[in-house]
Amino acid sequence: MGEVIHLQDPEQADPIHAQCLDNGEACVLLSFAPPHKTPLDLECPTIPVFAWEYPDIPGRIEENCWQGDPRHDWRQVLARTGRAITLSNHTVDAVKRSMGRDYPIVAIPSPLAIAQVSDRSLPSPEDTLLRVHASVADSAKMGLDPNGLLCLEEEDGTPFDPGDDAALPGSLACQNGNAADMPAPAAEPCAPDESEPAICGWDLPAAAQIRIRLRGVVYTSVLTPSAGRKNWEDMLTAFCWAFRDTADATLILKLTGTELTFHHHQLLMLLSKLSPFRCRVIAINGYLSDQDYAALLDATSYYVNASLCEGLCLPLMEFLAAGVPAIAPDNTAMADYIQDDLAFVVASYPGLPKPWPHGDNESHRTSCHQLDWHSLMQAYRQSHQIAMHDPGRYRQMSRRAREAMLAYCGEDAVKSQLRGFLCPWLPTQERSGTSAPSVLKKPTPIES
Repeated sequence: MGEVIHLQDPEQADPIHAQCLDNGEACVLLSFAPPHKTPLDLECPTIPVFAWEYPDIPGRIEENCWQGDPRHDWRQVLARTGRAITLSNHTVDAVKRSMGRDYPIVAIPSPLAIAQVSDRSLPSPEDTLLRVHASVADSAKMGLDPNGLLCLEEEDGTPFDPGDDAALPGSLACQNGNAADMPAPAAEPCAPDESEPAICGWDLPAAAQIRIRLRGVVYTSVLTPSAGRKNWEDMLTAFCWAFRDTADATLILKLTGTELTFHHHQLLMLLSKLSPFRCRVIAINGYLSDQDYAALLDATSYYVNASLCEGLCLPLMEFLAAGVPAIAPDNTAMADYIQDDLAFVVASYPGLPKPWPHGDNESHRTSCHQLDWHSLMQAYRQSHQIAMHDPGRYRQMSRRAREAMLAYCGEDAVKSQLRGFLCPWLPTQERSGTSAPSVLKKPTPIES
């Protein structure tokens, strides 16, 4: 489409814009930021590119933490920029409700390089070995017991003795006589620096090279627990209830954020209340290398999303693009690509009051969706049944997931949409991507 220039500072845009004008070229600055952080004092035409998950946009300066900054009235910013790019049709509708139906805004998702791969393999009676370098907490190693949550009304000041660990309950497998249901030792040799997930208590396990033996149907979700809209508590409780008597179901939570120890404690509390159960929950905390992330994707049978609202959900798109069917609602941005031929659609209902995510968190000024917990629990059971007993339908969902994402967010599809919005003077056949970039008359420097 044109030359792409990455800027360290928006102030660099104006000299480039002036040079382009001298050369008779078009130039636009793409500001990948919400409207209230979009630069407005530039000569260079500026387009905000942003994700937004709520049904309306901030239209008044009504939060104390906004300190009267007029940019927090997004209507003023969008009127100044004159057009915008967002990532979903849900956000397009939110903007047009405030700016009018004729406001020039388009929904263009983040592009994905989608490889043509063979059909995904179905769950095998043999264990799958997943290797990652990370902090891994495994419910099978936690010694879960709801009685472990009891405490005295008053602390007597007695310091903790490391020997007290011996008084804690044993692992769930030992308590319930279910050791045979847990993954069996692998027959293949493992690297000497690898280990199984360690026995896990209140301390977050240290990062190490871990091998995880997975059996049956594997569900994965990638999320930041502190983002409340991710609704990971419903995801976890519905899973453990659906599979409380099912040993060949595993939920892997790939968790990120700055409060991983706090969320590890939350996980232990929830799992202790839900125990005993025969399914397995594994938390992989922190960063994964590209290689380990790809291994996690390859080991996954279904991706799970239980969000109350989304601005796009790139991990869900990545797994779908790799042919991993999903369990997800079709609300907000996910309505653009979640369908019942590639996902088990979870019911959800609009109108749940919420504060602005960047406000004072004191007043409900917008809304999100309420998830139907029972629908989520049923989706778990239905998906497990399909994966284990209907291989034809599973493969069909997998193929449909890849095809749908190629049409929705494949590089050619995104390029065509972006070209049509930024370069409306081009003939339709050039917007489709069939022409070589050298044909373009107006190269477009873009900051990304």
